[in-house]
Amino acid sequence: MKKRRLTLHGLVALLLGVAVLIIYLIGRRARLPYADEMEAAADLQRQAVAAIRAERLRRGYALSDEDRLGLGLMGVQVSPITTSLSTEEVKRTAQLSDFAALAVRLLHEAGVQKGDRIGACFSASFPGIDLGVLCAAEVMGLKITYSVSIGASNYGANLPGYVLPEMILTAHEAGLLSTLPDLITMGGGGDAGKNMMAYALEDEKDMAAVEAMQERLADQGLTITWYEEGYEADVLDRMERLGDVAAFVNVGGNILGMGVNDASLSFGQGLLPESDPRITAKSGLIERYLSLGVPTIHFLNIKQLCAETGIPFDPVAEPAVGTSGVYYSRRYSRPAIAASLILALAVTVCIEVWSRRKVLY
Repeated sequence: MKKRRLTLHGLVALLLGVAVLIIYLIGRRARLPYADEMEAAADLQRQAVAAIRAERLRRGYALSDEDRLGLGLMGVQVSPITTSLSTEEVKRTAQLSDFAALAVRLLHEAGVQKGDRIGACFSASFPGIDLGVLCAAEVMGLKITYSVSIGASNYGANLPGYVLPEMILTAHEAGLLSTLPDLITMGGGGDAGKNMMAYALEDEKDMAAVEAMQERLADQGLTITWYEEGYEADVLDRMERLGDVAAFVNVGGNILGMGVNDASLSFGQGLLPESDPRITAKSGLIERYLSLGVPTIHFLNIKQLCAETGIPFDPVAEPAVGTSGVYYSRRYSRPAIAASLILALAVTVCIEVWSRRKVLY
């Protein structure tokens, strides 16, 4: 009798699984209510990228061989300001305007509203996503205070003659972005570029290129800030500069955002779930804003983020604006779900009643 009862329960579980699969398959895609804003942000990013691509070519930098999308944001594998490892597939994907659309979506999910102020920490490893967040802020009517770092991983914005702050300046001068960075740092080791290839290899020519870059930025009013009081003082100063924010956005693996021990790697990506991490002197901006209850958005694990949001990973061509899964949610029949659960529960109860009656009689 016990064996038969278990068999019947197993059959119920199997049928419930089949019902769930059917409900999933007949679920329909529904365009998000703020998809128009998402499209506007993606369109704005494409305009910014086009302006940056033109300026890059004007400065004598041909498009990277690995940039098969031809968008112009990818750097080279190794340069004097390269700080860490990455892959070309990730960097190709991170150029997509879908990330501007995703930024709008995540900010809406975070509860941000027009007129709110948000804070951000941008790494030059993902210039496309940095621009996407800025375009999202423009379209949504948000105030944004943000910092940018210069050091970048492989294929990021690692061309010494045209770095991330200058890319943003190009879009600003084209009338596409209204806000310039509040703070510029070298990034990399100690947020001072200590692990840049120029210094790691002690190459005099490369170090001269880095110094020329610093001087060029200063001439354009893009002054680099250097911290000498230690990591925690650096983080706290950054938070003071950002002020009260309705949400915080971190892009990439900058040490100020991630923390000294990269504890934030365990928090996931996208809009992070609420948590109360233990704050230490090594905690970065992600941990600190989470501990304050501020909605926090994190762009780093790009492949996983694409899988979760419907953005194509390493496509052969950039998708048309508004066509990717990121613009949609999937809706399922609530009556069908309720009916399946009720039927499964009813059958389970019947099996138990029947089994006990068999035992009694």
